[in-house]
Amino acid sequence: MRLRWLPFLLALAAALAYAEAPPPHDFADLLDEAGMIFELPAGYAPAPVVFNEVLPYQYRIVSDDGRVEIRYVVFPLDRMEIDYDDPHSSAPEPDHLFTLLFPGILTEISGWGRYRSEEYPEDEALRLFGADWAAVAVLEVIPEYSSERRQALVVALHRNGHADAYQIFLGDDVRRLGEEAKRAQMALRFKE
Repeated sequence: MRLRWLPFLLALAAALAYAEAPPPHDFADLLDEAGMIFELPAGYAPAPVVFNEVLPYQYRIVSDDGRVEIRYVVFPLDRMEIDYDDPHSSAPEPDHLFTLLFPGILTEISGWGRYRSEEYPEDEALRLFGADWAAVAVLEVIPEYSSERRQALVVALHRNGHADAYQIFLGDDVRRLGEEAKRAQMALRFKE
């Protein structure tokens, strides 16, 4: 079942993403705006960003053996403009959208809304990512999102007043994705 917020959330994602591969300094500027840092994990190299209609992303890396790809999506909260027309209630705060954005993104890239997700304990989210909230999900993606790699492990991050961010690990072996996520998930995190 699709969420009624999904068109809004995906329009927001499209507005914040680049249609063409951004130069590395643009991604660095985006991270700075979001209060985040990124350190390229060992065994990975930057790869060109290819526009994706399902969920645009701003940066991409691929493992040296070519079997794992990580796409990064960063939404600085200062850029979020909420066009909300419900006369019966007020527009949601940008700091509260992650509870809608995370399942909306998972539903859209899976196409069927079939995924398993789990939140990190609050202290672990803070320790690993400097985040107020973090979650992880495992799912199979639709071909329109990735025709080469069908399995995904998604790490979602949120820090109040700063940003929402998503690390989307793509491959063909969920076990390998779990290992890579344990090793590389802290490459993207909020500044102390």
